[in-house]
Amino acid sequence: MRRRLLVLSTVALSVLLVALIVPLIGTYASDRTQDLFVTRQADLNRLTVVAGTALETGSVASLRSELARYEEVYGARLVVVDADRRTVAASPGELDPAAVPRAVSRALAGNSAEEPQPFWPWSAETYVVAAPIGRDAEVFGAVVMDIPTGPVRDDVATRLALLLAAGLGVLLLAAVGVAVPLVRWILRPVDELDDATRRMAHGDLSTRVPADDGPPELRRLASSFNDMADHVELSQQQQAELVADASHQLGNPLTALRLRVETLSAGADDEVAAELDLVLRETDRLTRIVDSLLDLGQVEAERAPLVPVDVAAAVRTRCHVWEPAIADLRVDAPSSATALATADVVDVVLDAVLDNATKFAAGAPVEVSVLEGPETVDLVVRDHGPGIPEDDLPKVGARFFRGARHQNVHGTGLGLAIVRAHVVKAGGDLVVRRPAGDGLEVRVILRRPARGSSAARRDAARAAT
Repeated sequence: MRRRLLVLSTVALSVLLVALIVPLIGTYASDRTQDLFVTRQADLNRLTVVAGTALETGSVASLRSELARYEEVYGARLVVVDADRRTVAASPGELDPAAVPRAVSRALAGNSAEEPQPFWPWSAETYVVAAPIGRDAEVFGAVVMDIPTGPVRDDVATRLALLLAAGLGVLLLAAVGVAVPLVRWILRPVDELDDATRRMAHGDLSTRVPADDGPPELRRLASSFNDMADHVELSQQQQAELVADASHQLGNPLTALRLRVETLSAGADDEVAAELDLVLRETDRLTRIVDSLLDLGQVEAERAPLVPVDVAAAVRTRCHVWEPAIADLRVDAPSSATALATADVVDVVLDAVLDNATKFAAGAPVEVSVLEGPETVDLVVRDHGPGIPEDDLPKVGARFFRGARHQNVHGTGLGLAIVRAHVVKAGGDLVVRRPAGDGLEVRVILRRPARGSSAARRDAARAAT
């Protein structure tokens, strides 16, 4: 839309400039043509007097000399004809009267020369005028002049080029100084709505746009967007509250159930105690699921502020805690890498992903890397275990998903779902893929602080050193 508006505004400005330039250059061309015509018409009238005297006295030699001097000075070819269109005298240019019959006929009819149309750069190189020779009402000849138009056409071409250059300069200045700011002002509500939509898509459900700015159509669109955002936020809040309430309400009965089973198991024989032990393990599993659901509900319900987080420092600190559990844990992180996120997002991500690595890739090397991009900071965890099938990749991170080969491994299937909820709330993204070779790669993409912020300036200063 921005490009279209700029094109339309530029075209409108171009049409306006053309509407101004065309009358100006037309007036200038007419004035220069009129000046040339008036000057040559005066000379032509003088030459008709000289030619009339020469025809009456028969002194044609002096007339030829006069015509030759005139052509030498002004470059105009001349010829004098009598009433029968026979050439009486001519300048060295040898103008053929038969080539301009209309001008000759008009002059012999006693009429003066017609005023020419404006001379343009693409006009003919010469212009022919003729004046009658006579006394009283009798016409006994005509003087024909072929006038060069080159100087006038060159002058008009120069002025046209100057006007076009000036118009182009004005067009560029107007485009930069008027069209671009005007289009930016017109599209400002659209840009705000687009930015708000992007923020909401990244999980910021508190995003709203001003509904009292811009044209009526955009104000209605902004109001509709705010209403939609209210409904989405309310729906997600109610869903999170339902999960949290259900998890909380299930916690007490599960605790009471476990205590009763433990009491029964204490006085039971070995066979019954073994069965009750299975019940206890399932009860513990159900308790872990309820606790995970409670954590997930709290993540989705709470609005933790986004702050600058040194991802590299947080990774080194958390990996140091996990070193005893993972024999071959490799960390590759710069001295500092700041991203905009919640304060605990790095700990939540590493705890869940490294815990999965200990269960699903036991004994295999695990690599943790922090990669800096122009606008993002990526936290990458890769293990060299068996990985998961390609068909299961799109399902990773869904609630309660567990691969077919991992059904008997201890876990709830909510770890990566909680990680995804934390990452989305931080405005980031979670990507799970199977890298070349073996294993599984989990990539968390976090945004850098906005340019001009204090965190961004600290990063810039660090990079400079």
